[in-house]
Amino acid sequence: MNDTKLNLNWLRQVVLVLFAFLIIFYQLIPFSLIPGELPAPDIMFCVVCIFIIRRPEIVPFWLIGLIYFAFDIFQSKPFGVWTACILIVTEVLRANRDAFRENLFPFEWITISMVFVLALCANQTFLAMSIVETPPLFILLWELIFTVIAYPIVLFIITYILRVRKPALGEFDIKGQKI
Repeated sequence: MNDTKLNLNWLRQVVLVLFAFLIIFYQLIPFSLIPGELPAPDIMFCVVCIFIIRRPEIVPFWLIGLIYFAFDIFQSKPFGVWTACILIVTEVLRANRDAFRENLFPFEWITISMVFVLALCANQTFLAMSIVETPPLFILLWELIFTVIAYPIVLFIITYILRVRKPALGEFDIKGQKI
């Protein structure tokens, strides 16, 4: 039984990595040659946050770091800045995930939105301090709006189509620890 759960966990992690590379591949394809398009939502951030709240064993610290470091490399961003911001944010969510178990969706949505704002602000601050060109504020605002709008859609897909739900009270994880 435990081996089956462990194999399922590894399978979910592999699928998550493949999904991340699918997003990277999609972002690298030039659909339009017109500069100044609106940014896409950060779907990977939504997926990672949803899994951290519902099943944190699927997204360990090292896997989030690898995924976002690959994003930094393929998107030609300064290496590690956005990765560090995401790792800090996700570990704060992981430490406080019990608060999401008892609260309703609006609390979760607002919290994830505020956390994404903090990550964007920290990223902009680090980039400005290192004298690297930062994206314009309106681009970040659009990315924030699109990500906040995309979160409930991604949550619906993961919860009702992929059937990844919040753990019940008294449920145990793969290692036998109470969730």
